[in-house]
This record gives sequence, C-alpha cells and structure tokens, in this order.
Amino acid sequence: MQEQMNTPLLTAAFSGFVGGDAAASAHTASYLYGRRNVPSLYNAPGSYELGRRLSKVAHSRFWDGLHGGVNVDSDALTRTSPSAGGPKFVASFSGTTISNTGEAAQTLLNHVKNLPIDAVAEGRVTSPFAVTVVDLHHAPTSESHPTLKVAAPYLPILASIGASAGCAAIGDWHTFSMIVLGMVCNAATSVVLRSGDLTFNHPASTPGAPAGDGFLEAGNEIIVLKGSEDAVSTVTRGRFALRFNNDNALGRLNTAATLATLQCLAQLIVVPQGTVIGQLCFLFSIAVAWLYNAHMASVEKKAKATVVIENLLATPVTRRYSLGTRAAMAVFLMQVLKPTNVEEQLAALIPNNTRVWVVWRKTVARRLQDEKSVFDVGVPAEAVEFNAQEATLLRTLLCDAQAAVNVYVASRGRL
Repeated sequence: MQEQMNTPLLTAAFSGFVGGDAAASAHTASYLYGRRNVPSLYNAPGSYELGRRLSKVAHSRFWDGLHGGVNVDSDALTRTSPSAGGPKFVASFSGTTISNTGEAAQTLLNHVKNLPIDAVAEGRVTSPFAVTVVDLHHAPTSESHPTLKVAAPYLPILASIGASAGCAAIGDWHTFSMIVLGMVCNAATSVVLRSGDLTFNHPASTPGAPAGDGFLEAGNEIIVLKGSEDAVSTVTRGRFALRFNNDNALGRLNTAATLATLQCLAQLIVVPQGTVIGQLCFLFSIAVAWLYNAHMASVEKKAKATVVIENLLATPVTRRYSLGTRAAMAVFLMQVLKPTNVEEQLAALIPNNTRVWVVWRKTVARRLQDEKSVFDVGVPAEAVEFNAQEATLLRTLLCDAQAAVNVYVASRGRL
C-alpha cells in the first residue's frame, strides 16, 4: 500500500518546479491585458519559477541567495519568450544599424510572413527573397498603455474548488490545505500584478532627424519600413514594460514572490503525506491549471500581435514581393528606399569584392541615380577587359537588376 502511495506523490509534490514559463505567461497575459476583475484563484504548477521571476523584478536581496542570477527590469514579465530580440535593422538615410531590434519588430516579421505574395519578379531564381513594403502611416505617442480583454479563468477555478472539496469529503486535510494554499498564493500574485501598468515605450525622434525609412533583415525575409522617424522607431526600438508606480508595489511583488516560493516548498513537504485519492485530486487541479496556462501562453502572443499590428501601428498597408536572387533584392530595395549612397548600401548588402561585383555595383548605382534604369543593353565600358566568364556573369547580374526594375515599375503606383 505504501508503494502505491509513493507513485503519484512524486509527481504531485514536484509540481511547483514544472510549468513555470506557462504560469508566468498566464499571469502576465491575463492581468496586463485588462482581463475581467477575477483573481486567479486556482492551484497552479510552476510556483518556484514564478517566484524566481517576481523576486528578480522586485530586486529582493532576501531571495537572491535562493533565486540566483541577475536582477532584471519589469519588462521581463511581459516578454513572450526568453529572448525577445528581433531582426536586424538598417536605416537608409541616417546610417543607423540596430543588430537586435525588439519584440515589436519580431511581431511584425511574424505577421508579414503569413501575407500572400502580390508580385513575383521574372528571371532566374537561386535563393528567393520575400520583400514586404510596409507603409507606417501612423506613429503612436512615445508612451502608450495598450489593453486587450481575455477570458477569465473560470475552468481552473472550478477544478481547484472541486479538487479541494473532494479532499475534504474523504478527510484528506493535508492535500486539502495544499490545494487551498496554492489557490490563495496564485490569487495573491494575480492581484499584485494587476497593480502594474502595461506600457509600450519608444524613443521620441530628434528634431531635424532624417526620415526613418530602412529595412529589417531576417534571412530571406526583408521588411521595408517607410514612415516617419517616430513610426519606424515604434517597430525597431519599442518595448513593452510593466510599470509600478511606487516602492510599495515592488514590496507587494516581493511578498508575492515569497508566497510563491513558500507554496512550492510547502507542497513538496506536505503533499506526500496525503492519501492516494487526495494526491490524484491535487494532480487533477494542477493538470487543468497547466492546460489553462498553456492556452494563455499562446493567447499572450496573439494578444501582443493584435496590440502591435492593429493598435500601435494602426494596421499598416503592406505589399509583398518575391525576387529570385539577392542581387535583384538589393536593387529593388534601392529603388523603394532611394538612398543617396546607393553604391555604399549595395556593398553592405552584397559585400563581394571581385571586379565583376565592383563594376556591377557602380553600374547599378550610376544608372539608378541618373534615373536610367535599363540594364539589359549590354555590358558597361568598365568591363572591356573582362574575360568571357566574367562578362557572362556581369550580364547575368545585370539581368537580375533589370528583373528588379521591371517589378518595381509595374508596382510603382502602389509603393
């Protein structure tokens, strides 16, 4: 009989150490996005991880020994993934390069990947690129306070109430007390997080700064951003953060972290003392909560995508193109963005330094700046000393440039 009791209790007792990421996402998604005024009164897994995150935000010295690591800012609570870095950004006029943008840029990238292709460039295809032109016609203020309603946790609340009632009915007060403890601690954490204000911030533009046009690059996905400096900065440097107004709020966060950690330790010690039926009731409440938390973790990503695309960017107009080669992609970018240093930017996009590529970049830059965008009329004078293989390669690359010109001209009225 004792061996049978030991089988389920191991899983139940260690529930505080699993499911922490989903639990944290469920809390942040449900309260930071303005859910109904219903506390998370249910027994949930992952209390140790949740306590660790809250203690790092609260900068608690007391728990630094138990929860090792570096203290973080409150925006760590609002990230949909451990690493919220976005694609590289290159500004066409200011020359600014941001190696890792923020979550807003990554959200926009994920959004445009699902859009249909509007036009396909003719010509050869080696490594095709998708280029999406995004017209950022709306620039939000430097600080916004987005909200989004999501469903209240009625199902896990009912499951925890039912599980605790089942334990009470069979007289298993050890497990009953641990389920109730989990409900109270989880509800307290949700109430504390509700006092935070979800904000979206981006740096205000400098007076006299050049246009913010540029492009995001993530492998074979290119996103051209056209708009004011403020609008582009929203995408490239915008950040979600959870703001607490005073030290009392941080103190409440520390209290919530303490409760979550103590919940994990108490359940680890007390749950094994319960009956088999009681432990199964405990596992039932944990399983329902885990499913709800996993659902809320996916809802959080969709909620942030809605906030970024529809609220902050006001559903920008997009056009998506497919170009067959990197050379064609580079020429298309130069036509859409129209920088003053075309040759320099072509060299950054295609850093090959053979004499064929050097002549190609000079030819493309000269003809684009002279508005004589015709590339299929033979090789330039600089190529007279090329051998047959080099001349063939140059003609091929010029044909790629012509393919980019053709698709740009055909779509110019919509860019």
